[in-house]
Formats: sequence, C-alpha cells, structure tokens
Amino acid sequence: MLILLLLSVGFILLMASMARRAAAQRRRQLEEELERQSRAGDEPPDPFGGSPFDALFEHMLGGSGGWHSYEYDPESGWTDVSEQEPAAPREEERNRPATAQRRRPRPRAASQSPLGSLFGGGLMGGDGSGNFEVQPPDELTNFDDVGGMETLKREVRDTVGLMLRHPEEAERYGIDWNGILLYGPPGVGKTFFAEAIAGEYELNFIHVSTGDLVSGIVGGSARNIDKAFETAEENLPCLLFFDEFDSVAQRRDNTPDQESRRTVNQLLTSLEAHHGEQGLLVMAATNSVEHLDPAVIRPGRFDRHIRIDLPDAEARREILLAELEDRPAASGIDLETLVPRTEGMTPAAIEKIVDTAALEVFREATQTGEQLELDTSHLLSAIERYGGQDRPTVEHWTWDSLVLPANIKAQLRQLQSVIEDPESSRRYGVEPPTGLLLAGPPGTGKTTVAKVLAAQARCSFYPIAGADVMSKWVGESERNIRQLFERARENRPSIVFIDEIDALAGRRGGLETQHSSVNQLLAEIDGVAGQRGVFVIGATNRPDQLDPALLRGGRLSRTIVLGLPDEAGRLAILQLHTARMPTVAVDLAAVARESEGFSPADLRSLAQEAALAAMTRSGSPKAPASVTQEDFEEGLRRLRRDVPVESFV
Repeated sequence: MLILLLLSVGFILLMASMARRAAAQRRRQLEEELERQSRAGDEPPDPFGGSPFDALFEHMLGGSGGWHSYEYDPESGWTDVSEQEPAAPREEERNRPATAQRRRPRPRAASQSPLGSLFGGGLMGGDGSGNFEVQPPDELTNFDDVGGMETLKREVRDTVGLMLRHPEEAERYGIDWNGILLYGPPGVGKTFFAEAIAGEYELNFIHVSTGDLVSGIVGGSARNIDKAFETAEENLPCLLFFDEFDSVAQRRDNTPDQESRRTVNQLLTSLEAHHGEQGLLVMAATNSVEHLDPAVIRPGRFDRHIRIDLPDAEARREILLAELEDRPAASGIDLETLVPRTEGMTPAAIEKIVDTAALEVFREATQTGEQLELDTSHLLSAIERYGGQDRPTVEHWTWDSLVLPANIKAQLRQLQSVIEDPESSRRYGVEPPTGLLLAGPPGTGKTTVAKVLAAQARCSFYPIAGADVMSKWVGESERNIRQLFERARENRPSIVFIDEIDALAGRRGGLETQHSSVNQLLAEIDGVAGQRGVFVIGATNRPDQLDPALLRGGRLSRTIVLGLPDEAGRLAILQLHTARMPTVAVDLAAVARESEGFSPADLRSLAQEAALAAMTRSGSPKAPASVTQEDFEEGLRRLRRDVPVESFV
C-alpha cells in the first residue's frame, strides 16, 4: 500500500512538471511571435478571428459597452447596423388615415439583465433583475374608463385624491398617507383601478409583480424591493403598485424560509423610510388579506384597506357600455336583458364575454365579407358559453315538469326571480336569501325542483351527495367541500344541490370526525353570503337530524316541505307521464283513486310498469302498441307495498 502511494505521488509530480515546461514553452513562442509582428508593424492577433461572431464578442468583451445590432450579408458576413437610421415609412403608410382605437393599457415589457438572457435567466434569477418599467400618465386609463365603482371613486377622491390635488394644504393639516391596500376576489379590477388612479391624478405608474422581485441570488429579492422604491423616487410623482402582494409580504410566522423573511423585513424598512413622502403613493393588491404579515398592513404603513367586490347591476351596465364603446355594436342592444344574465360575474369575466362575442362577429364578417355589428344575440350566446365544460347546466326542465300545490309553486317561482335578479330584494331593503331546504318523504320531487330552478334561472348546477365529498383521510372531506364551492363561485350564477344533506351535516355531538366537515360546510355557506351568485339547496327526508346551525337565518333559512300528492295531484301527474303513451280505454281517475299514498316517483314507476306489462302481454314487437286498464292494474299490483316478492315470480 505504501509503495502504491509513493508511485501515485511521483506520477502526479512528474505530470505537473511536464505541464509547467509545456506552458513555459508556449509562452516563449507567443512572446517571440508578438515581438516579430510588432517589428513588422502588424496588428496583434484577434482572439475571435476564427468565429463568425467575432465582432459581437469584441463589442461585448472589449470594454466599449452598449448594445449593437447585426445583420448577416452573404458577401461580407456579419455587419454592424447599429448606426444606420431606420428606414423611412412608405408614402402610402404616411398618408394612411389614423383610426380610432380603444384605450388599452400598454403591455409591460419583460425587463431582464443581459447576463440573465444570455444564460437563460438562471444566473440572475429570472426576471428579478431589479429593472422596473415606468409608465407615464398619458399611457394610462383614468376614472372615465372605469365602468361602475362609483363608491370607490368617490372614496378615493375624498381621501387620497384631496392629498394629491392639494399637497401643501394636506401638509399644513398634518395629513399624510403611506399606502392603500386593495383586496377582493380575482378578476374584480384591482390592478385596473390602481392604473386608473395613477392616470386620474397624473402620476407615473410602476407595476411591480412577483417575477420582478423574486431573485435566485440570496438577498436579491430584498435588493429588488429597495430598487423599486429608488426607481419610484427618481420618477416622482409616482404610484408604486405591488401586485399579488401576498406572495411578497406573506406571514413570517408560517414561513421558515430565511429569504422570505429578509424580503418582508426589507419591505418594512422601505415603507418606513418613505413614509409621508410627497408625490409617492404606495398601493398593493391581494386576494386574501389573512395571508399578509400583520406588521406590513398595520396603520402607518398601509393606512387604508379598500375592498373591491363583485359589481352590482348598475356597475355591470357601465362595464358593458365601456366594453362596447368603439366596437361596431348595434344601437339596440338590450342591456335590460344582459345585466341580469351577468349577475355574479367579475369585470374580467364580462370583458371576456364581450371579447368572445366580438370574435364571433369578426369571424362571421370575414367569412361573408359583410359589415356585421355586435348585437344582443351574440352577447347572449357568449354568456351561455362562458365557463366552458366546467359549467354544468341542466336543460329541458320547465315548471310544467312539476305538479305541485299552487302556493308552493308560487314560492319557487318567486325564488327563481330572486336568483336571477338579486337586486329585486335589495329594493325592499333586505339581502337575497342564500339557501333553501327541501324536506319531505322520498320521491316527492326534491331533486326535480332543484333541476327546474337551475334550468329556469340559467344557473350552473352542481349536484352532490354525502358520498361525493366524504373521505376516510383526515382533511380530505373539508378540501372536497372547499373545492366544490370554489368551482361554483368561478361559474356564477350557480346552484349547489346537496342531496341527503343529513348525511353530510348531521347534528353535531356524535362522531368527532364529522364535526370538521359540518364546520367547513357552514363556513362555505357563510362565504357565499358575502359573494353573490351562488345559491345552496339541501334535500333531506329527516330534517330533525340536521345540525340546528345549518337552518338559522343567513344559511338555509327557508324550508319548503313537499308532501305526498292528493287525488287531484295524482291525476295530474299520471296525465303528465302518460301524455305520450298509446293508452286505450284507461280510466286515469280510477287509477288515481286506487294509488293513494303514492309519491310522484311511485306514479312515474306505475306508468313504466304498465308499459312493461303491455309489452309482455303483446308478446311480439310487431304487434300494435297499446296500454289498457288491465296493464295499469297489473302495475298497481306490482307496486303495492303489501304484496310479497314471491308473487312477482
């Protein structure tokens, strides 16, 4: 072993000595070559001469700085065109008349360092290079471009707007604002409203997203936050806007990552350092305030918290008018029909609907070569398609499909009108109901009522049972309930129908594992009360087994009991189910008298059994189809509760 070790050391020393001698020899040869060229007056050799990108590498690494543009010439190779003037526009382009265009925010260019782009962004942490684009006020929208939000506009004008219009007077009264936090569901227009504030008060606008701040280098995110405030200081007056603020200012007690803690600490330091600075307004937007660090959003740092919620009817009307402006729209668009149909939709969803309808008209115009206009039918078609495959709907269900007492059907129709137009209840000074409990024996039509309501109110329909959400894994049931309501909110207006709700929200006090599921369901229904467009319907045969908290006001506050039909009701149901049957001499009134105690589902089964008995009696598929009184009597005999199973054999 010792001999091998000595041989290895000797070999390494020999190789190192040979490498030093070879390097010294190459250095002497290079010095001699340089001395010979200097005596002959030649230029030193170009290290990049053998590369087709020699000029590019020379400018990049030669210390001249700046950026250069190159074009490839087949005769001379790569040539520098940085100093060439851009080509003058053609004569027809100069004489082309300017066309009116819709005012849209200018897309933000992705700022990235040269080395970051050279190495694919990995070296410099992606876009987090600390370079922020500054948008001047003349490129931004203002309050005139914002549809609705009149209350928010008035609140901004009466608070921060006064300070921006009269800074000297505000300083004399000792008033200063350090920040405004906008929060609300996704798509309600938080970023658009922040840009409108900057445009309204002629402020430069700096949009800071997560990709602009997050860096792959330790401490790079904190330096980027400091750089954002420095950029805002250099461009006063300025509005510095942090989008998706919860990804930057997340709670430190739930974050073990030291880099995230450093980022939050630097944000606190920068907010304190620029507190009360004239001409600088700091704003942020988030979907969830509870995920923010309390030290960041306390008074003195973000003095004002403004919630931007779903638009009401008047705001939706203004949004539709703003989106239809400068488009080839028909003059007779029926806003009275469109506004209720967009209940529960965000401004982003309404914009998507108008864009979809405009694209459809544009496609038709290009195919036909005609000048077409956007009308009500195109917008209604876009509303129907909104949500795609994740918006389950029910069709071909009408109130004629239900045979109910007149007073119950009147209540359900009134409920349909409230679901379609929640503003109708607010005109009476009350909030619209958020839930309904359907109780009654099995087969009385509770599921059919829910389907008819969803079809007639044009709502997404989410039917579930307890088995669809319950799981043996801890926390899985709560997650399933939360995801169900999230889907319903994304595809508003929608109806969540929970069949056999007593299996999911039974009276608490028994199994501890069921408590968390009931708590999650109650929390989601309470969340629905604050976000319009989602209606909850529960169905049960045993309302006494439900948790009392589910039936209080603000949740499933209304209960409708569907009982067994009387003789007149049974006759109407039989007439409904036999309307297309080839009946011959059938006394439906007698059948209705003999079927006392039957539910609507039993009467439907009776019609099916009678048809099966007729098919069995005919014996041949080619025989004329006919259903007689005897077939109905045979169906009654089969469905009797007191008939033993052996008699069917």
